[in-house]
Amino acid sequence: MSITHRAEIFRGRRVKLYVEEHLLPNGNKALREIIRFPNSVVILPLITFDKIVLLYQYRPAIRRWIYELPAGIIEEGEDPAETASRELIEETGYKAGILKQVFTMYLAPGYSTEYMYAFIAYDLKEVGAKPEPYEVIKRRIINIDNALAMIINHEIVDAKTIALILYYAFNRNNIISTLRK
Repeated sequence: MSITHRAEIFRGRRVKLYVEEHLLPNGNKALREIIRFPNSVVILPLITFDKIVLLYQYRPAIRRWIYELPAGIIEEGEDPAETASRELIEETGYKAGILKQVFTMYLAPGYSTEYMYAFIAYDLKEVGAKPEPYEVIKRRIINIDNALAMIINHEIVDAKTIALILYYAFNRNNIISTLRK
């Protein structure tokens, strides 16, 4: 309900780490480490209604390659749709003719403030990828059924990617009819 004490432990370029004492709704106090992190976006790029763009990206934090959808941090003053459009081009080389926000979510509310906007991109035009120097990305075009199998087989282990692919799979008919209008 309220913060009774806060101490900043670390301030990085984007991440801030605090130790906070919270007065909870039940009257108890809880000491928590909280990461203050900017909001972000994730994008499902549809080549066709059956084929998606998936990234195979090296992630130093976990020291491995993983499959992910394109995503990125919302810069200060930037609209989430602007971020989604920018990140889609940077990471995949595609520009979306149609970009539709479909849901929002917290990624790890137990310790982080990051709030993510999920988009579907359609009517893609290839314009050339512009990855950041620190991004190591390989682009893959995959059938949506293969992506679902990759989730079941634990080949896709990234939470935001799983959430948006499953959202699309469960709402596919409605999304297709909306995008065709």
